[in-house]
Amino acid sequence: MTFEDIFEPIEVISHFRDGQLKPLRFKWNGRVYKIKQLNGHWVSHQGYNKQHHYSVISDSSDYFELQFDSSDFQWQVARVCLDG
Repeated sequence: MTFEDIFEPIEVISHFRDGQLKPLRFKWNGRVYKIKQLNGHWVSHQGYNKQHHYSVISDSSDYFELQFDSSDFQWQVARVCLDG
């Protein structure tokens, strides 16, 4: 399994409850991906900024690392492994 670094902006539909953010769907390259499984969540710091990382499997069985930057509320596809 080989992951490719992407770091492209995306649109995400997410659920926020009890202080937790959970991505549900995202749009990348004109296609909407439904998140089938959340594999993990971790936080990294860029100076004072906090970045949330989500390892997910889409409905197409592709693996993605999504990244949410809490300083500007922007999402990115950080890495991808297309099962294809």
